[in-house]
Amino acid sequence: MLPAFNEEAGIVACLERLIRQGEAVAEIIVVNNNSTDSTADLVADIAQRDSRVRMIDETKAGVSYARYAGFDEASQDVIACIDSDTQVAAGWADAIEQIFADHAEISAGGAPMIMHDLPFQKHFERRWDRVKRVAATRLAAGRPIPLIALSGANSAIRRCAWETIRDRVSYRRDVFEDLDRSLHLKAAGFTLVLIPGMDATVSGRRLLTGPREFLRYVACGARTYRLHGKNGMALLTWITGTVNLVRMAVLLPANRAWDPQTGRFSIEHLRSHREVRESPIKAGLD
Repeated sequence: MLPAFNEEAGIVACLERLIRQGEAVAEIIVVNNNSTDSTADLVADIAQRDSRVRMIDETKAGVSYARYAGFDEASQDVIACIDSDTQVAAGWADAIEQIFADHAEISAGGAPMIMHDLPFQKHFERRWDRVKRVAATRLAAGRPIPLIALSGANSAIRRCAWETIRDRVSYRRDVFEDLDRSLHLKAAGFTLVLIPGMDATVSGRRLLTGPREFLRYVACGARTYRLHGKNGMALLTWITGTVNLVRMAVLLPANRAWDPQTGRFSIEHLRSHREVRESPIKAGLD
């Protein structure tokens, strides 16, 4: 399932990749969260071509409301969730299906992603390939790599695990719903692991915003940890966030100059850069 708020730029590519996963994807639920662009029309067109695609509306604004409306609507025993700018790779759904079928002890899992519209991603791709090989070996030996938290952009959860924590999750717009969900899962004794083969890319649009907006985003992580009484992790989040802020600021001109359509840097692209569409959580940060 995936929430959608004004995602006309990427929703078609996202859904087409899900459809190409084949029978391992039993249903595709898009939760339209008050989109004002052509998102709903684009999804409706695709739904006419593939009966697995369904769209529901959630009028309460916020990623949590949209995400969890989709969780409740899902009918399968394993619920995979992505974002509308996620692009899953071939074999993504097969990997999820196999891991959850073969490992009853795994309640939720996910995998890191590289960014399909930013430069300098080859290093991260090579590193993920190495981690993936180690993860597969350890999983086969019964020692899966644990995850600190799930990402809403690429993760999966058993329905029974979701139903256990359903009444505990936060709907606040100023916290990260995926981190909040992960902390509740861990507190309930569920295992979160890295799933090899769950390959996907995501948009790096968060790194195209300015430093002020990035810090507001980082604050959500620290706030989520404080909500769970984990003040040490909240402090660590601020420290790592500050380091990432410096890196983001250094790379910002290059990231904005990168044209993912041509795979080249372009002064024209830098000059024509437009601000990323408003974040679904932005209103909760004001």
